[in-house]
Amino acid sequence: MNEVSIEETQKISLEILNTISLICEEKNLRYALIYGTLIGAVRHQGYIPWDDDIDIMMPRPDYEKLLQYLKENIAVYPHLQVFNPDECADYPYMITRISDNRYVIDVDNEDPYGMGVFIDVYPYDGLGNSKKEALKFGLKGDRLSSLCYQATRRRFAIETTTSNVRKILKYPVYLYAKLRGKEVFQRKLAKLAGIKEYDESNYVGCVVWLSWGEKDIFPRKWFEETILVNFDKYKFRIPKEYDALLRYEYGDYMKLPPKKERVGHHNYKVYKK
Repeated sequence: MNEVSIEETQKISLEILNTISLICEEKNLRYALIYGTLIGAVRHQGYIPWDDDIDIMMPRPDYEKLLQYLKENIAVYPHLQVFNPDECADYPYMITRISDNRYVIDVDNEDPYGMGVFIDVYPYDGLGNSKKEALKFGLKGDRLSSLCYQATRRRFAIETTTSNVRKILKYPVYLYAKLRGKEVFQRKLAKLAGIKEYDESNYVGCVVWLSWGEKDIFPRKWFEETILVNFDKYKFRIPKEYDALLRYEYGDYMKLPPKKERVGHHNYKVYKK
């Protein structure tokens, strides 16, 4: 198999995103670019040059409708494959990834489960009507998703952990997670999802992958309106309140990071089948 460059990987995932965005527009489903993909749209009118994935958010009701549509119509999109715990028993996360099955990825420290080049689709749930309530509820999901992640690692690794206390605690947590198994944590996360209605909450976020804690909790009003912006050769939706959102999460998002930090954050290689 031939290894695929980051530039080619970006082109492949761009086409996946365009397909999903067209479905969302046709079916009147809400979605918006989020995280590094949103920065890319605003700062670069496309990918952050060194970025290696695409992230979108969808309110839980729209997310479920998209998954149901794809389940019933996936034959229309012969190269696309949906990955989540319902579609693939070995899949380690609770968000959905939509993959191009003409490719395969080799992820460091993770067992293969058949996924190719992908985009991340984050389901956003209601978290509560006050910041305090949202943080308490959201951190339940953060702890469970961290345990789920550790349960699916091939070996123990410090990875991005910087706190000395967290480094000390991480190995016992890893052993506990491996002992229990990912299914235990996936079931608990599934129960959290949808407890609080997206459209009835003042604060929202991806409760099944709230990895940034408080910085991953947003006022719902930031997502109420979207605008179309240029992203490479296409146009995609971003929150109209993108500036408030990005400043809250990243600070001065228009400033480029130091050169040493201009690298992709997923440790994997892509190959064409």
